[in-house]
Amino acid sequence: MMWRCRTPLCMLVLLAGGCEPPPPAGDPSKPVAGSYSSVEQSLVDEGRATYERYCVGCHGTAGDGAGDARRFLHPPPRDFVAANFKFSSTRSGQLPTDDDLRRMIRNGLRGSAMPGFGLLPDRTIDALIAYIKTFSPRWKEQEGEPTPIPFVEDPYRLEPDKTAAIQRGEVVYHGYANCWACHPAYVPQPRLNEYLVQFGNPPRDEFRPDLYQAVGKENEEGEIVYPPDFRRDYVRAGVRVEDLYRSIAAGISGSAMPTWVDSIDLPGPTPDSPPLVSKADLWAMSYYVQWLLSQRPPLLKEGQFVVRDRPRPIYLYGAPPKAVKPEAPPDEQTQKAVEETFTP
Repeated sequence: MMWRCRTPLCMLVLLAGGCEPPPPAGDPSKPVAGSYSSVEQSLVDEGRATYERYCVGCHGTAGDGAGDARRFLHPPPRDFVAANFKFSSTRSGQLPTDDDLRRMIRNGLRGSAMPGFGLLPDRTIDALIAYIKTFSPRWKEQEGEPTPIPFVEDPYRLEPDKTAAIQRGEVVYHGYANCWACHPAYVPQPRLNEYLVQFGNPPRDEFRPDLYQAVGKENEEGEIVYPPDFRRDYVRAGVRVEDLYRSIAAGISGSAMPTWVDSIDLPGPTPDSPPLVSKADLWAMSYYVQWLLSQRPPLLKEGQFVVRDRPRPIYLYGAPPKAVKPEAPPDEQTQKAVEETFTP
């Protein structure tokens, strides 16, 4: 027997997929027609939940770096509203790429309070990046995607012995880039003058009095920032030679560190002469800085080790309990009185 629907209302219910009444207004457990979020909005919402779980304590609810922990941290947390990201592959002052943000989230920034979140899934990190971008209008105002600086060919990559690269980097660091204007110098003053002359600079009679120390300079936020002494301090964005090349070539946004990839070409004295300095020397400086970092004193001397003299218990809740001196056993008369008192 065929059942027929004789009313238009019933036909609409059948087309809708059943006779279940529509969900009440305001019921978040049921989707409402026309209320589905876009894929991008769904990613942002997922990123908001991740941000509130891992990031809000330092970077703040508004993303301005004014979280509850800010007063205890130096350097302070990044201000996502200003969106001045220091360690990126783009030119100084430009927004970073998604790969830059992904690298900073995964690896953290050494020597700061920013830890690495390497165990987070790719989807979670992508969502977090999407949410971070909602704090600053700069992401909507930019035209096109951020462009990384070029990675020129590393002329020393296949050389097992990097001595030539380190020596060349020392010359360029002191004689051409004049990195000692902010970072420390690492050679005696007579040799420094030799390096200056190699690039057509006059020798100097005097240098700054604290030549072998870092010079603090004000950044865009008005804070005094000391560039790293590579034989003592941490470098934030990684110690691989590729990481160092990226920081040197792209520069550090918001600081006095320029974008060297745009200004390291110096032609030779004649048209037929090789250039006095070229972009390939960025790799030489990277190898030199990496060598300086290797001069950092180890935390333990060779052959030194530390062990605990005895096992130490770990207390999960509060301080360890105080030791209580055991009481002397009661005499027979006192024990008999106690038994008689509590015996029914």
